[in-house]
Amino acid sequence: MIFKISFGIFAITILSAMIHANLKAHREHGSPLVRAKNEYRPLIFLRLFFAIPLYAGLLDWLFSANKIPWSYVQMPVYMRWIGCVLVAVVGVLFWWIHLTLGSNYRSTMGLHENHKLITRGPYRIVRHPTYVAFLIVPVVLFLISANWLIGSSSFVLFLILMAVRAPIEEKELIGRFGDEYRSYMQRTNRFFPSLRRPVKPGK
Repeated sequence: MIFKISFGIFAITILSAMIHANLKAHREHGSPLVRAKNEYRPLIFLRLFFAIPLYAGLLDWLFSANKIPWSYVQMPVYMRWIGCVLVAVVGVLFWWIHLTLGSNYRSTMGLHENHKLITRGPYRIVRHPTYVAFLIVPVVLFLISANWLIGSSSFVLFLILMAVRAPIEEKELIGRFGDEYRSYMQRTNRFFPSLRRPVKPGK
């Protein structure tokens, strides 16, 4: 039961961070809260396809239905407690990212009319911290549920999201901010922190 409670806290923490940022963006920019028309169409179908096994696994685990027993694995209890610790870590990370973004948050692809380039906070470390955080989510889900179907389907889902959306978003950002964004790209990696010392703008 404690691991299911951890999942509930995990889901509420992530959703509350996203909703908070979405509402702030809506108040400042006046744009619809969900702009599915801006989303890359093939990506919508891919997300729906991989969401089916993910939600099937989650429902089976949360309601102890045991309809897909082959998806569960034997796991030491201490590893599941590590998952609970990661719940807190990822929750803090999500709030840090979304508070840094502020009204620049977008629920789908596309830029706000008066969008600002954010390079502080987690964006000093990598260009797409949100996707990095989402890639940790499958690890958390796998550990607290001990279900490989949940872990693998969520991993593929978020990996596709990263691979498809990030390059498109960067083209949009280059089109909007030009050399400013190109300079930012030279200072930071897309997903993984650089081991090199950051180069200050203008040097």
